[in-house]
Amino acid sequence: MHDATPGDGMPTEGSGDDVGPGRGPRTRALLVGGALVVAVLGVGIAAALTGRAAGTEPSDAVGGAPAAEAPADDPALAAETPGQAPVETNGVQACGGFAGSAGTPIQVRGDDGEPEALGGLEGWWNSTPASGSGGWLDVERWPRQVLDHPATVTVETTTGTVLESFDRRTCTGVEGWTAPDLSALPPSTVVVLDAETGEVLAEHPVDLVTP
Repeated sequence: MHDATPGDGMPTEGSGDDVGPGRGPRTRALLVGGALVVAVLGVGIAAALTGRAAGTEPSDAVGGAPAAEAPADDPALAAETPGQAPVETNGVQACGGFAGSAGTPIQVRGDDGEPEALGGLEGWWNSTPASGSGGWLDVERWPRQVLDHPATVTVETTTGTVLESFDRRTCTGVEGWTAPDLSALPPSTVVVLDAETGEVLAEHPVDLVTP
């Protein structure tokens, strides 16, 4: 497994080395970047700690102002307080152990100089955000970055080989995807693309081994 750049994260929804129906062992590179930190093999991430804000205690002096009552303490006021607007999840759902549809691995030169198969990249695009207690977060609490890019495709720019794809709305691979023109992107690079807009979400240079 390779490491690339620094950043933002979560346990993956499924290991790249899992063996499922029709899938053999696949090596994936760990790519860390953006606003999340990826924890591989289901290791949980601690959520941001919340603390009680320090405040001034009510005065005990004669004539001191009484402590203000929080709106939530008054049923009438609480009923008038508007609730939080629902989070737009863009159709995204938690997909359990599924981490994408396997495509075709590419042959790259590993750190030891020997050829090895690379079947994809690990990152926020195929991971599930975890809570501080080690469980999964509800989809409504997922980072906006994940919700805004529900369908992704991982492709190598020189050969156009699709390594994997993932649609979080259907918990399947991306169906009917047509590769855009990749000539403007750096050669010999594995990129993660938004399957609908073509936006480059992550990239990882590789040393291709040509037959």
